[in-house]
Amino acid sequence: MFAVIADLPLGINVYNFVAQVIVFLIVLIVLARWVFPVLTKTLDQRAAVIREGVENAQKAQHELAESEKRVQAILNEARQEAQANIARATQAAEHVREEIEQEANARARDIITQAEKRIQQEIAQARDQLRQEVADLAIQAAEHVIGSSLDTATGRRLVDEFVAQSRDHQC
Repeated sequence: MFAVIADLPLGINVYNFVAQVIVFLIVLIVLARWVFPVLTKTLDQRAAVIREGVENAQKAQHELAESEKRVQAILNEARQEAQANIARATQAAEHVREEIEQEANARARDIITQAEKRIQQEIAQARDQLRQEVADLAIQAAEHVIGSSLDTATGRRLVDEFVAQSRDHQC
């Protein structure tokens, strides 16, 4: 009778089936009691590590974007400061150029003024020398015409007066 009960119509042995179910339940209880919690805990820890890594990566991306913005702002500020420095330097150079130009113009005017004074002095000296020579020639001519020697001081005074009068009439 046991043999008849033991075999079911599909060829399944009931004793083997029950034994396999009991072994399965024991393995399931052992796994549920000791293995699954450790496995679940490990998987949770890994998930937490992965989540933390993703969050850190997102934070790093955000910080990188912020850093890039700050670097760009610093570069823009540096460019503006450099342009301002260039503008100030250009302005200072223009001011120095103007000062040098003014000094050069003033020096040129001084040189021209000094040259004009020197020329006037040389002209006056040349006129005086010419007057002397004219006076000497006039005295010599008068001596030659008169045939005797004139008083040179008186003659010179007369010739100087004559030359001065003729110069006044010319000017």
